[in-house]
Amino acid sequence: MPVSVPAHLQPIRRIPSLLLAPVLLASLLPGCAEASDDPPGDPAPFAVTRIADFQYPWRIAFMPDGRMLLTEKPGKVWLVTQDGVKRQVEGIPSVRHAGQGGLLGIYVAPTFARDRGVYLTYSEPGETGSGLALARARLSADGLRLEGLKVIWREFIKGKGGQFGGAVAFSPDRKHLFLTVGDRQRMTPAQDPDLPQGKILRLTLDGRPAPGNPLSGRTGAKTVPLIDPPRDTDAAKTAPIVQRITLPSANLTPSETWATGFRTPYGLAFGPDGRLWELEHGPAGGDELNLVEPGRNYGWPLASFGNNYNGVPIPKPDARPDLTGPVIQWTPVIGPGNLMFYNGTKFPAWRGQALAGGLASMAIERIVFDGKGGARVAARYKLGFRVRDVAQAPDGALWAIADSNPGGLYRLVPK
Repeated sequence: MPVSVPAHLQPIRRIPSLLLAPVLLASLLPGCAEASDDPPGDPAPFAVTRIADFQYPWRIAFMPDGRMLLTEKPGKVWLVTQDGVKRQVEGIPSVRHAGQGGLLGIYVAPTFARDRGVYLTYSEPGETGSGLALARARLSADGLRLEGLKVIWREFIKGKGGQFGGAVAFSPDRKHLFLTVGDRQRMTPAQDPDLPQGKILRLTLDGRPAPGNPLSGRTGAKTVPLIDPPRDTDAAKTAPIVQRITLPSANLTPSETWATGFRTPYGLAFGPDGRLWELEHGPAGGDELNLVEPGRNYGWPLASFGNNYNGVPIPKPDARPDLTGPVIQWTPVIGPGNLMFYNGTKFPAWRGQALAGGLASMAIERIVFDGKGGARVAARYKLGFRVRDVAQAPDGALWAIADSNPGGLYRLVPK
């Protein structure tokens, strides 16, 4: 029996052909590699030393001098030396610390040597919930204060739900900023071109839509719907609208969007060949590594290798050839924390390979690439804690943080 589609889902059927056309090339991608076994772990070629403790640390950002900026999810930023001396940074915006929300990423700007710019992503509080925000500020000369902080992009509606995303990657030419926006557990907005949830955005360094995006110059609906997180992807199709929000200015989401159809994108990084890769949480199964290309639709919530947490099935990607499937999928899941590419000298055999932190696997995944758009997991190194972030210091050493309270900051160097 045909099912009527509620009004708030109608934009899904109006996705402009300019955005959908490239997904028909999905069959050109290599087959999806299944990292479906749960290996005991490979012998780690590094020694692990605990350096300092933090309260639910989230991201590390190294500065050129080897010191690091580190965020804590409840809302603090620390300036940390490599021997563990830490000093609190002032000038941090208010955040809504609840569930998966709080202070998320910190990133050193490509222009840092000139202007000491840094970016923050966080859950911005509002009357009806929270929304992802991206802010830029200037780090003071002593590193202990963020000055002139300005929100340069924000979710224009606040609401319920976790899965914020908030990962940032800078283009190889250092002129553009890519931002991941999670689906906020609302699912269907990931397929709505008028809403930023479930998208990867390509912006200028000051937060404007970047020229050359697939729908450059397009604007979306001025009034948009808000739904609360539904229980599963089937229920999402008929989820009641809890509020309609009229934007105070033009809806720039279409002109900001680089790619669509993502769930919980916590990893985003450019490889040495200039390709953009994204790592995200699946539902019950189906964590994904995706090769991100402009205009493509990566399927969420229309298809997934996982199922809803309540057991309601989701169509598998091979049943949707019109959508772009992942390059690697993990079932059981690893619970991705982040994604980074290694280019240092302490682990020379790993240059050009990626490392992914695992919250559920409590491990680091080492991923190798074939240069043709394919990838596979080469090793899993068990660390015994929820790996929220893995970062490379200027000297080539690796650092990791544990998602707990207290959560350790660890240095990883070759044995």
